[in-house]
Amino acid sequence: MADQAASSLSNVVVAVLVARSVGVSAFGAFGLAMVVYQVLLGIVRSLVGEPFLARHSADPPAARRDLVADLVGAAIMLSVVSSLAIGGTGGIAGGIAGAALVALAYVLPLVLVQDQLRFVFVVDRPGRALAIDALWLIAVIVAMLLAPSGAGVAWFIVVWGLAGGLSTAVGLVLTRAPIHRLHPWRWLTRTRRDGTRYLGDFLTAQASAQAAVVALGAISGLATLGAVRASQVFYGPLNTIHAGVYLAVVPDGARLRGDRRRLDRLIVLTAGALALLAFCWMVVGVGLPDAVGTKFFGKTWPGAEELMVPMGIAMIAGGIMSGGFLGIRSMGDPQASLRSRLLSAPGQLLLPLLGAVLGDAVGFALGAAAGRILAAGIWWWAFRGLLHSAPRDHEAIDDDEEPAVVAVALAAGGVDGD
Repeated sequence: MADQAASSLSNVVVAVLVARSVGVSAFGAFGLAMVVYQVLLGIVRSLVGEPFLARHSADPPAARRDLVADLVGAAIMLSVVSSLAIGGTGGIAGGIAGAALVALAYVLPLVLVQDQLRFVFVVDRPGRALAIDALWLIAVIVAMLLAPSGAGVAWFIVVWGLAGGLSTAVGLVLTRAPIHRLHPWRWLTRTRRDGTRYLGDFLTAQASAQAAVVALGAISGLATLGAVRASQVFYGPLNTIHAGVYLAVVPDGARLRGDRRRLDRLIVLTAGALALLAFCWMVVGVGLPDAVGTKFFGKTWPGAEELMVPMGIAMIAGGIMSGGFLGIRSMGDPQASLRSRLLSAPGQLLLPLLGAVLGDAVGFALGAAAGRILAAGIWWWAFRGLLHSAPRDHEAIDDDEEPAVVAVALAAGGVDGD
């Protein structure tokens, strides 16, 4: 979990320093580049890192080491293709936004490969995952402190990416794997069924999350949207913790597939801990003095303050929901994960918007809580079904049904598992 915190902090440091160094429009261009980065990061994780974590966490270390070259090759290939696409887009768009995208294109392979190395290390060498993330964080801080006067957004993005590249180089050395023999297509072919389902899951979540934000602004106005976003920023550290828990729990859960009782206990305890943590954070939010809230959130604090309880309930429900999500990922069944996402997507999208129609920001937050409670039931029902069913190899899934499943996923809407 510490490595996730270090990884997130490197992004936060850059965002804060860019915000203090450039104007509003330039910071908007930086935000656009970071959104593109996060989307591409999720796509590459779905096709590379997550299949590795779900399928190979229980493998012997030597067997996993033999897969690293193929994994790294796939990450490089996907990131280079993505770089060409966004670099071309940025060049055509021009302006500050275009320059930011072109700068991201230059360094994208460096940062995306680094993230996949974290998946390799976190299974049984978490200290190395922490080491490469901490190195990135330290390199970013040092480089940013040396930023020349008048540095633009492109400079910050390139330096951030080069710091990530240093971390990547060290990570490749630490893998002790034969990375001189890269076979990207072999990895993508081997994990095609799992990868496409995880990709469908991710795109479903992203599509619905963005749709909910856009629709909220249209329904209730930008002031309501600002209040909701401020409350989400307050609860943002919980999302970082959820991401760290995912990397810690799924490998352990995968190794416990043969002992369903212990796996069930692990997932129940994890869900309870996440829900309890969300409750404690909600208590902090409710008791936060207005002076402190205003200092951090400015004019949006009065609106965010009244959302502390309803959004806190949503986060508590999200912690419980994450338990079922982690359980299914630990079982290594991407089809069950995709099915659960598709079943839970309508409620998580429509209930918050119905709440916004009836009660603006508070209604939206209560609707989000209701949607997550419904989703928690769906994810846990699916997880318990896998626990009590006869062991089966998800490799045996019929290839003929995959295009239909993935097509539905790409067309549907959903929200993030957190």
